[in-house]
Amino acid sequence: MAGPQLDAILDKQHRNVLNGAVRNVLGTELALETCAQIADGLPLARVAYDQYGRRREQGHPVSGHTSLCPGAEEIARDFLSGFAIDRLNFDDQLLQAYQSAPPGHHSFHCRLIELVAVAVHKMAVLLFGQGHRVHDKEPKNATSSIDIVSSWQSRLNREALIPPPGPTLFEHVSYGARDQYPDGVADAVGYWAENIILGGVVLFDRSEAWDDERTPEPNVYLHSDRDGVTFRVWQALDEQQQALVDFLLSSSPVGTCPCPLAASDKNLTRINPEGATEKKVYRDIWEREPPNRRGGFGARGLGGCIMRPLDYPKEALSKLESCLKYYAAFQTPVREKGGVLENFA
Repeated sequence: MAGPQLDAILDKQHRNVLNGAVRNVLGTELALETCAQIADGLPLARVAYDQYGRRREQGHPVSGHTSLCPGAEEIARDFLSGFAIDRLNFDDQLLQAYQSAPPGHHSFHCRLIELVAVAVHKMAVLLFGQGHRVHDKEPKNATSSIDIVSSWQSRLNREALIPPPGPTLFEHVSYGARDQYPDGVADAVGYWAENIILGGVVLFDRSEAWDDERTPEPNVYLHSDRDGVTFRVWQALDEQQQALVDFLLSSSPVGTCPCPLAASDKNLTRINPEGATEKKVYRDIWEREPPNRRGGFGARGLGGCIMRPLDYPKEALSKLESCLKYYAAFQTPVREKGGVLENFA
C-alpha cells in the first residue's frame, strides 16, 4: 500500500515537504480545470488547440467543446479535496534518493520536483481510471460522444492514409506509446496532465551519478507540447527552477505559482527529442517510442534551411546566414574562363 510505503522510507520532514508541495500544485485553478476536463472526457477547445504548430484541424468537432459539461468541475473539486499522496505508489528508489538528499540542497530540490511530477501524472491516471466520462451523460451529446470526437479524422488525412488518432484527445504528441506504458492509455493522459499543469513532461539528466559538492545535477528539463513553445526538450533556467522550488516549499502559495513553465529565447540548452534518450535525458527509459529519424530535425521535417528561431534560438541566425551565402553563391552569374567556371558578378 502507498501509505506504508511512504512511512517506511520517508522521515516526517521529507514526507511533510512532499505532501505540501503536491498540495500546492493540485490546489491551483489550473489543476482543477485540468482534472475537470479529465472527468468530462474531452478537453476544452482552447486547450485541445494549444499544441505545437496548432496541428489540430480547425474543423475538428472538439472545436465545439467550449465549456465543461455540467458536473465535471464538481467531480474534480471533490476528487482533489479528498486527494492524498498516500493513494499513490512511487518508485522505491526515487523515494530513497529523495530521503537521502539533505533539505535545501540542489539534489533535494530535483528529487522533490521529480516526485511532484510523478504525483501529477499518477493523479491523472487515477482520475481517468475512474471513468466518469461526464460528456457522454448529456443527451445532447449523443452524436458527438467522446469516442466519436476522439476518433475523428479529416477526409484529407484519411485519403493520405495518415494513421488514425488514438483513443483519447488527452495526449502529448511525443508520449503516445500506450502499448508500452504500465497503465496504457491512462499513462498518456498522465503525460498530458503534466504538460498542461507544469508546462511539459518533466525530464532529468541521467547521464551520471551527480554529487552536490563536486558535480551538481543539471537543472530539470521539460518537453512541452504547447502553441508558441518549442517542440525541443528544453532546460529550465536557474530562476525558473528556483521559482518552482519556492512555490513547492511555500506555506502560503496563493498567487505565486510559476506554472506552466515555458521556454523563451533565453532557454538556450535544448535537445532534439530524438536525441534526448541517447543523451540520457528522460524520466523513465520506456516513456517514448524509439526515435524515427526520417523526418530530419526533430522528426518534424525541419531539414535544410528551415530552422525556426522558436526552436533553435542559437542556431537560427547562423543557419540563416549560411543559407543566404549558399543561395547567393548558387545564383551568382558565372562564366567560363580557361575551361573553369568562375564568378564574375
